[in-house]
Formats: sequence, C-alpha cells, structure tokens
Amino acid sequence: MNRRGFTLLEVMIAVAILGLSLTAIFSSEVGAANVAARARRQNVAATLARCKMGEIEEVIAIEGLPALDKKDTDSCCEHAPVEGFECEWIVDRIILPEFGVGGEDEEEGEEEASNPRDIVDEAVDQVSDGDAPTEQALAGQAGNLAMLALQIGFPILKPFLEEQVRRAKVSVRWTEGSKQRGFDVVQYLVSDQPAPTEEFAGEEEE
Repeated sequence: MNRRGFTLLEVMIAVAILGLSLTAIFSSEVGAANVAARARRQNVAATLARCKMGEIEEVIAIEGLPALDKKDTDSCCEHAPVEGFECEWIVDRIILPEFGVGGEDEEEGEEEASNPRDIVDEAVDQVSDGDAPTEQALAGQAGNLAMLALQIGFPILKPFLEEQVRRAKVSVRWTEGSKQRGFDVVQYLVSDQPAPTEEFAGEEEE
C-alpha cells in the first residue's frame, strides 16, 4: 500500500497560514492589553482627581475661600501618591458677565425699548386703560418687569456672588509611552453661611 506524503510546497503554505493566524491573534491580544492598561490608568487618574478635589474642599472648609488665586503642582493625593501621575490645581475667583451687554450691532430701537422707565410707563398705561387684565399686562409687555427687576438687582448682587464663589480646577497628567495624557475636573465652591445661633434666634422671638 502506497502512502502519499506532504510536499514541501504544501508544508510552506500551511506554515504561512499558521503564521498569519498567530500574528492576528497576538496583535489582538496586545491591543486588548493596551486598552485594559489605559483604562486602569484613567481609573487611577479619576481617583486621584477626586482625592485632590476633596483635599481642596477640606482646606477651604477650614480656612475659608481664598481672597487671591491659589495654584500649585503636586502628586495629587497627599496620603496616597501614585508614581507617574501629577496634578496641577488652581482655585480662582469667578467674574460674572455684565447683565444685558449686547453685541456691537445692536440697534438703537432695541436699546430704547429696554429703557426701564419706558417699560414701567407702558405697563402702567396698559393696566390703567383697562385694555387688558392686570395679569395679562404683567405677563405681556410688563413681563419685562421681571427683566427690569433683574437689571436693577443684578449689579447689586454681582459683587456678593463673585465674593462667595470660587472655581476649583484640577488637571491630572500622566505619560503613556511617548504621549502625554490628561483631563481636567472643574468644580464651583460656595462659601458656607453660618447658621443662626440659638441665642440670636431667641432674641428675634422676643
């Protein structure tokens, strides 16, 4: 009984197919490992950013809001630093935009219509003439009375709001190979207002 073996060409083709298959398998494994490693680093970075933000909140709770901007660069979490990660943080004042600031191409007619005296006079005329119920007048043209109140009150409240709010920004940075990776976390911190004491509350009742 004659047995026919594999030719050299068939063996070479089989080896080439096996090599291509193993290359694809190993490449996918390497890619999956890189993705998993990146996910772990991002998870560590998020934890460090949360830790740093907590430290900033703790310092502000003890010392109060800083009068001037504070910034620094450190190893993120003071009690659990991780090698390869760095945090750059800053606590700065906020600047609220001016209320009712329009574009340069705003028409003069629109500016005249937003005159507070004109708004009040027109609302009073609508109510006095009886053309529309008071509720409709207040909801219609006089609905601008709410805007008027905001225009009057906002400049007074603006310095107070800017004084009571700070913006805290934490930037976490790390290196992956030759690339620099990172992300920013921003949080607004509000000054804690002291609660009224029992003695003060008792004096008000009297």
